[in-house]
Amino acid sequence: MGRYLMALLVAAGGLACGMSLTGTWRLTVELLPNTRIYESALTLKWSFLPGWRLESESKIYSDGLLRYQNFYVKGTMGEFSLWGKIYFHAQERRYRKVWFNAEIPLGGGKLRSSFNHWAKAADYTSSDRERFGPWPCLEVVSWQDAWKFMAREVYVTGPVASATMSGGNVFINIGRPFPDPDRFQIFIPAAARAAFEAVFGPNFWVTWNAEKPTVCVKGTIKGYRYTTGGPGGGGYSVAEVSISSPTALAVGACPGVLISATCPGTVVKWFYARHHHVGETVYVQGPVASISGPGTYHGYAGYRVRIGGGADVGNRVEVILPYRPDWPTVGLSYTSEVCVQGRISVIGGVAVILPPDVLSVSGSPCCSGGLPGTFLNWQFRYTLSPWTVTADFGDCGVGVSFRRLSVAASALPFCCGLTYDASFAFTKAGFESLTFTLKNLPLFCCALTADLAVKFTPEAKTVTVKPAWPGIRGCFTVYGDVIYQGTTLQGLVLYGFEIVCSVGNVKLRSVTAFDPDKVEDLTDVTFYAGEWEYLGLTYTGTGCCGGNLGFTSEFWFGGSGLLFDLQRLKATLEVPLSANILIFTKTQLDLSKPSPLDYLNVGGKITF
Repeated sequence: MGRYLMALLVAAGGLACGMSLTGTWRLTVELLPNTRIYESALTLKWSFLPGWRLESESKIYSDGLLRYQNFYVKGTMGEFSLWGKIYFHAQERRYRKVWFNAEIPLGGGKLRSSFNHWAKAADYTSSDRERFGPWPCLEVVSWQDAWKFMAREVYVTGPVASATMSGGNVFINIGRPFPDPDRFQIFIPAAARAAFEAVFGPNFWVTWNAEKPTVCVKGTIKGYRYTTGGPGGGGYSVAEVSISSPTALAVGACPGVLISATCPGTVVKWFYARHHHVGETVYVQGPVASISGPGTYHGYAGYRVRIGGGADVGNRVEVILPYRPDWPTVGLSYTSEVCVQGRISVIGGVAVILPPDVLSVSGSPCCSGGLPGTFLNWQFRYTLSPWTVTADFGDCGVGVSFRRLSVAASALPFCCGLTYDASFAFTKAGFESLTFTLKNLPLFCCALTADLAVKFTPEAKTVTVKPAWPGIRGCFTVYGDVIYQGTTLQGLVLYGFEIVCSVGNVKLRSVTAFDPDKVEDLTDVTFYAGEWEYLGLTYTGTGCCGGNLGFTSEFWFGGSGLLFDLQRLKATLEVPLSANILIFTKTQLDLSKPSPLDYLNVGGKITF
């Protein structure tokens, strides 16, 4: 990767030779609590060939090493307009992502084809989420295969077979009812039950037990051992997910891609070895209950590994090894299973794999599998006023499939001289959003008008009012949802609201969050723990020496705040020294911490 970056830099230097060079250099220095160069960003722009431009972006951070190197190109080729960008992580010596667009006039409109590729989920930014939706390459496994993905964080999908509450805890059995040993189990602790009832309804497990809906759960696959039950009553274990937040559970299909396990051969759960696989050579997977030795076991010197349970668990598997394996032993609840390949014998009513019959051992589950971690998106957009149709197709490394289709129209005639915008979108999982915006609705008097927008999504309903008055612009947005129990309207839930007002060069923004997590999902405001209200003030004007003067102050209020519940504040000041030189300072204070100063930075930007 280092050689490739060097080649690109040399090529860029060659193109720049003899040509005009423009660009910017931005330097940020942290003064407190540590003194260091926080960031240095250099952007160079070259014009080469008629209508073509190449840009290079280089970013260096506090370690003094080049971290990000990006290249942008734009130009025309016949009727085609072409532009794209490629991103590298120089320190990790890897490519991050690339996008490329091609646009051509067609049938009185414009057809745009966009290619986007990401190397991994960490390279998928917030702007990517706004344009393409959440990261789609999520690993989904069926309830039957969940045990093969022990200790992996995945989505599990399947139908509810039974559901009950015991000791205040809720148990949801997927695929098979309790006490079937092959079921997948969702465990909700008593302390979290009320939060789930607030989302899914009172005693929701009773409803699910009757209606048997398909559900989706996200979490780390664990195991839970039962010392009785199972084949012959000799004990068994189930794969389970323990969850405490309702956001980890949903009714319906899982987002993401269904994956299958790749196994080396016939893999069996430990508690089936004695009853169904005697005399067979198989892979046995299960938790290690104990390791004894050195000693003599079943006539062989070495160490005895008991898989599945101790002496009181009749379905256990005993493996005799000439050495002590470095495997952890587990209790009833666990996240570690091992894999042993060998021939199953029965000695004294216990399944045993003797040293001559052991072919391979592993401290990990027997199976593997998953997505490669990359994502490719093809987007086709056709615009013919007033309509825009956009179709997305994606590939997570397992083949191209349809992702999303949206249709939007603008300035459609309504009545009384009014117009409206509308858009509708759906994905392969179903409905995504429906939006109506009524434009320039007259209000009362004095030339006061407003845009009224209503947006429906599966997660929330949003109403936005944007009033306009000569010289004053504003917006009032309510974030909430409609609560249904089956097909019956139960009420409305209000997540929060937002007020934005602009007068000249000044913009005031207020966001009140009754449910900060929900409001974070619906806006670009981030709330720290305990914060519930945001207030921002922005001023942008012309500097005395050319350039733009800017000031932004942001305040967060919360339960850990001091005077007037002020918990956190952030301020940014940008002052031009000339048309090409800008200096700035940034600071943030978190008053809920013993040392409230998060950072105090100064810096400058030079344009040449």
